[in-house]
Amino acid sequence: MFMTSSPPFSAAARRWALGQSLWGLTPNRRGDWVLGSLGDGRLVVLPSGDTGEPPRSIAGHQGVSLSIAADADDHAFLSGGDDGRLLLVDPLIDVPTVLTEQAGAWIDHVAAAPCGGFRAYAAGKTLYRLDEAAQEYAPPLTLPSSLGGLAFSPDGQLLAVSHYGGVSVLSCKEPLTPPTLLPWKGSHLSLVWSPDGRFLLSSMQEGAVHGWLFQGGVPSPEEGREMHMQGYETKIASMQFTATGNYLATSGAAQVVCWPFGKAGPWDKRPLMLGGDEPRLVTRVAPHPAEPVVAAGYDDGMVILAPLDGRMEIMLHPPVAARGASVVGMVWSSEGDGLVVGLENGTLLLFTQSSIAKFVRGRFAG
Repeated sequence: MFMTSSPPFSAAARRWALGQSLWGLTPNRRGDWVLGSLGDGRLVVLPSGDTGEPPRSIAGHQGVSLSIAADADDHAFLSGGDDGRLLLVDPLIDVPTVLTEQAGAWIDHVAAAPCGGFRAYAAGKTLYRLDEAAQEYAPPLTLPSSLGGLAFSPDGQLLAVSHYGGVSVLSCKEPLTPPTLLPWKGSHLSLVWSPDGRFLLSSMQEGAVHGWLFQGGVPSPEEGREMHMQGYETKIASMQFTATGNYLATSGAAQVVCWPFGKAGPWDKRPLMLGGDEPRLVTRVAPHPAEPVVAAGYDDGMVILAPLDGRMEIMLHPPVAARGASVVGMVWSSEGDGLVVGLENGTLLLFTQSSIAKFVRGRFAG
């Protein structure tokens, strides 16, 4: 991999060509490192801020990594591959640790609790749950269909598992208790909890988001406490809550669709639409960890920074007239002073607070 110059009209401080397709990016819990998965099975690590350190490739899977996530601690990552191995990845060590292996299986979803040391991974229809010592703390669980996503609640007490026909919610402290099924017709994919743990949202193959309200750690018994947001142009590959939890930012449309939440939830409210309504699709969203702005990446490589208060968005990176330019990953540093963006063609971009400020000053000066 090597560093190249950024194109004109870009706010990127650094740009690297990895020489291999990029599948996705994820931060560790501390927010100081980013892990990426490459199309040849290697993994790439990069500091999330402008430390001057370039990306570094490390040993990965014998096939490809199908899922990456932050581990339960503040530092490391998990990676599951089509070689049946679950890897623990330390960004400072070139050789990852094999936590477990399922011969002949594809580990296509991995997750870890933000506290408590719990980990989970999926191979087809089977869910596996591991403790801090990488030992199974519950028997494998077979779900009705292949799993679409995994997400631990913010307090680490619940594990949500999506599949066809709904979402199953399991207790981490009482792992032998049967799961609670949250039924909704259709194929459920990625999952996200609100920061306060009151809402659980599932993206769907049909281009919609379905969600449930939780009260006291259990699904609300009140009628009408579910929510269904539809009308997207394609399935939603990226959705994240803003730092305050007041909005859920989602991809899958020509604009960033932000559903208002807060304590009252999204019922009977219209979404906030960010960015211009042009013939391109939002592929990734990344709300700033502290400020009321959302970064968004598009299927043509364009990157914008859109305020939530109605001010005009800023284009940080122009569209790319090249095949494979779709944005496949966006990660903020914990302090919000660095934004790492990955394109499908293996381009990594680093935007910094100073490079963005300099870019904005230059635009207004011109």
